[in-house]
Amino acid sequence: MEKTSCPKQHLEKIVHTMRTTTIIVVGDCMIDEYFWGDVERISPEAPVPVVAVESVSRRLGGAADVVQNLSKLGVKTHLISVCGKDDNGSNLADMLKETGCSTDGLHCSAHRLTTIKTRIIARHQQVVRADREQTGDLDEVEATALTAAFDRLHAQADGVIIADYGKGVVSPSLISGIMEKCAEKGTFTAIDPKDRHIHLYRGASIITPNLKEAHMLAGVPFHHCSDEEIKALGWKIIDTYNISYLLITLSERGMALFCREGQHYTHLPTVAQKVFDVTGAGDTVISVFTAAITSGATPLEAAFLANHAAGLTVAQLGTASVSPEELLAACG
Repeated sequence: MEKTSCPKQHLEKIVHTMRTTTIIVVGDCMIDEYFWGDVERISPEAPVPVVAVESVSRRLGGAADVVQNLSKLGVKTHLISVCGKDDNGSNLADMLKETGCSTDGLHCSAHRLTTIKTRIIARHQQVVRADREQTGDLDEVEATALTAAFDRLHAQADGVIIADYGKGVVSPSLISGIMEKCAEKGTFTAIDPKDRHIHLYRGASIITPNLKEAHMLAGVPFHHCSDEEIKALGWKIIDTYNISYLLITLSERGMALFCREGQHYTHLPTVAQKVFDVTGAGDTVISVFTAAITSGATPLEAAFLANHAAGLTVAQLGTASVSPEELLAACG
């Protein structure tokens, strides 16, 4: 295990530079809705708890949560995605504007619902989740609109994040075009993967799977691995997908960073003091890593910052993001 601390002054420079960085986020956006309350009885209709709802909140989710993480750090962001031409779509656009994100690349479809995930929380425990979504591929009009939006914005981007949640935005035609343009320009590309599209990820700069997703990418059955097995898994993914870096999140075990150049591996132990909710932790990791590396950080420095940011977000219920001040304070 290597020493992964970084000089505070250098980290401050990296985080400050994020304010001059522009990142495009492509992927499935959604709204995370929370019903907060308490349970005092069991329903007479079925053996389920009755939650007395005390408040309702809504937060950006999916690719929109990636945008929120970046915006909180001061990064200029553009979202390329699809929402429905419905009330939730209007709410989503308003929430994005509040973060400072441009919605020029958000296509409102007359044929799709805006994805919304509703979680009912009682006494800090999730009771149930209900999803309203459509997961079919985009139609030709929608895909063409997103491609055109990327073509308009690509020239000004320092990095591109593809946040694949399997809801239809990430498609072969869209992503192959984006990957080709990023390769031509040398744009840093980061991918949060799903099993539906693993063949599309070859040639990315980095993929950021959790351990289960890493097994999927490697084509092996999921099981809890030893450190040596994780290493073997990581190098197989690096070679299979021809990527420069791989960052596997390992929950309470921290993160594993693989760098193709020099066959360099680093394990970063978790810094989380409390874990209330891992929702959105992957969004935080890919956001902070990409923001850092496009702001002059080395891969190890970017992973160091991402690890500390994730440690802050899992201590909160629901999706969360961190400010530059909070991130630097967490790094010590």
